[in-house]
Amino acid sequence: MKADVVVIGAGGMGALFGSILQAGGLEVVLQDTNIEHVEAIQRDGLQIKGFGGDRKVQITTISDTGQIQSADLLLFQCKGNASREAAQRVKHLTSQGSVCISFQNGLGNEEVISEAVGPKNVLGGLTAMAGFMRGPGQIHDFSRVPSYIGEMDGGISERTELIAEKLTKAGLETHAVPNIQLEIWKKLLGNISMSALSGLTNLKVAPLMAIPELRAVSFQAMEEALSVGLAMGLPLERDAVIKGMEMISQPGGTGDNKSSLCVDLLNQRRSEVDFIYGKVVEIGETKGIPTPTLKTLHALVKGVESNFSW
Repeated sequence: MKADVVVIGAGGMGALFGSILQAGGLEVVLQDTNIEHVEAIQRDGLQIKGFGGDRKVQITTISDTGQIQSADLLLFQCKGNASREAAQRVKHLTSQGSVCISFQNGLGNEEVISEAVGPKNVLGGLTAMAGFMRGPGQIHDFSRVPSYIGEMDGGISERTELIAEKLTKAGLETHAVPNIQLEIWKKLLGNISMSALSGLTNLKVAPLMAIPELRAVSFQAMEEALSVGLAMGLPLERDAVIKGMEMISQPGGTGDNKSSLCVDLLNQRRSEVDFIYGKVVEIGETKGIPTPTLKTLHALVKGVESNFSW
């Protein structure tokens, strides 16, 4: 089996990316370890509701990447805690030139993937698009906004420009940027301000931010993470971060969504709390930046997770 694009992790976001790129003419294969989800798509097609209208997409979906003989791009959309094993399973593809792009939440995913396949085979990426898995074989599509990719050590390379052009032509607007680390942190600050609070309260983002006490905690979490990012030398702008927070928390769009961390807790799955909160706390400690709010949110989510049996 050969593909232009293999999506590693076909949940709400991964399946949405795959459906867009296939509609744009690329050969796409979805991969996921959730057998019930895989079998539902194989049997009934991918059922999509929301933006663009209700539709059914027939798309190749598998559980084992060993079935793939070659692929140009490997889009990592799986949870951060699944990255290491997923990367190990695609080494046969990167040895032939496949490029991995992480569109995952939080920090450290690219480093984990690089440990398995080598840093030269890994690009950073981020998207503010929103997709939600409604059930096996079913997702909700919320919107279309640009995505970004870049070399982890900075600069715009020929390959990032070519890949961005390829994805954009297929309907997934993508831009190559010179500082992908900065862009990843911009998204992280939005996630860190709301993800755990949504998970701990079972609230959608818009109503969460409408409660003054929760809004204050959200902003305090953002301020702590912002201080850590600035200590790393990243040219983050507080006003721009706040504007982004207001945008993603508006009702009628992504504000009507619960965080992916919330969905994980509701389904008693291991969340990405270590990648979103834990990594920032670790960096803060090395930089001498106190992060009491982030430590508390991190600890509370870990406490909730301790009730689950994996």
